[in-house]
Formats: sequence, C-alpha cells, structure tokens
Amino acid sequence: MAENTEERRSFLGPDEATTYFISPPNAEIIRGADWIYSKTYTKCLQEGITTSAEMMDILMKRGIIGPEFEQRSAELTGILNERIIKLEDAATMEEKREAAIDVANAREELFQWNQRLNGPMSNTCEQIADDARLEYLTAHMVVDVDDKQVWESYDVYLSEKSQALALRARFEIMLYLQGLDSDFLEKTPEAQAMREIETDLINKAEEALRAAQVVEEERAKEAEEKEKPKKKKVSKPRKRTKKSDK
Repeated sequence: MAENTEERRSFLGPDEATTYFISPPNAEIIRGADWIYSKTYTKCLQEGITTSAEMMDILMKRGIIGPEFEQRSAELTGILNERIIKLEDAATMEEKREAAIDVANAREELFQWNQRLNGPMSNTCEQIADDARLEYLTAHMVVDVDDKQVWESYDVYLSEKSQALALRARFEIMLYLQGLDSDFLEKTPEAQAMREIETDLINKAEEALRAAQVVEEERAKEAEEKEKPKKKKVSKPRKRTKKSDK
C-alpha cells in the first residue's frame, strides 16, 4: 500500500488529472547521477564544447559581461526592490494593481538582462552535464501513487513520448532539489497582490449582482401589484324607511 499521500511531495501531470510523487534519492541513485554527469562532461569536452571558465573569458573579451553588466544588473535589482516596497505600501486596490504590474515588468527586465550571461552559460560542458544529471534523477525519483517508478530506467525516460510530462517532471525535480515549493512563482509579491485584486473584484461583482437582484425583485413586485385588478366598491342599497300610518 502507498504511504500517506499528504506527507509526500506531489504534482499534477500535464493532463491536470494524474498525480505523481517525488521519492527522495538513495545513495545508489545519487552515484548513478554523478556518473552520468562525469560521462556527459567528458563527452562534451571531446566534442569541443566550451567549459564555464572558457565561456566567461569569451563573454568578457566580447564585452557582453563585465563592470557595465554588473552595474546594470545591480541597478535593475535595486529598481525591482524599490517597486516591491512600493507595492507593499500601496493603500488602495488601484494603487496595488499598478504597483504589481510595475514589479512584474521590473522582474522581467532583470531576467532578460541576466540572460546575457545565463543564456550562453547554459551551453557549457558543466551545464549540459548538470542537465543530464537532473534528467537521471528525474527518471528515478518520480513515482506513482503505489510508489512505483514511472520510468523503469534513464533510457526509458529519455524516450518518453510525452515531452510535456518529461519536462513537467524534470521541472518539479529541479524545484525539489533547490528547496523550492512547486508554487513558488505564485508566492512572489506581485502574484499575491494580483490574487488579492482578483478576490476584491470578485467580491465587488458579487455585491453588485446581489444588489441588482434585489432591485429586480422589487421591480417585479411593483409590476405584479400594478397588474392586479382593482376591486370595485359595491355600494350597499339604501334601506327604505316605512312610512308610519297616520
């Protein structure tokens, strides 16, 4: 029988219906992952792929990174922090909405700037080998509800027909190894602010709907009252008084 699922790290597959679980790696799996790293790294060297150190030298010589890059990165980080503070100090929902958009834009600008370094570094021997290690761990750490490996081996994982599932599982394992929650992107200040704004808009919409329903009900009652036929007053016949005999 499977253990209590409430205590296990899990995630939904791309079909949003199947639940997969993450099983911590044992010593044998870790040794296998390290071997895959070394094997891949050596192969990359033999194929002439640059190392991280070599790539850094190339980027420095071409002026892609350097003091100006670091300075701009620090400036963008400062702008992001300032906008987060402004978001936290927002008094109204309108101010919060505008501040949340500003934070999201600042975060995207910082990300794109850092890609000048992160993009090229992703094609180095170390990063390619690290990706292979991550894929090996994914193949052995993702299990079903009965604690059975989803992929029997590393090769089976690599030949997975559903790329959406393979990428989703790899992403979840990466977050797990980095100590991040699956929903860490939803916990950013701007994401939390947008959820508050959404909740506020829903509440206001519900209040407006309830008020409209009350008005509609009142109008319906008034119309119903007007349509009711008015009762005609029936005049009672006058009683004839008998003339007294003289």
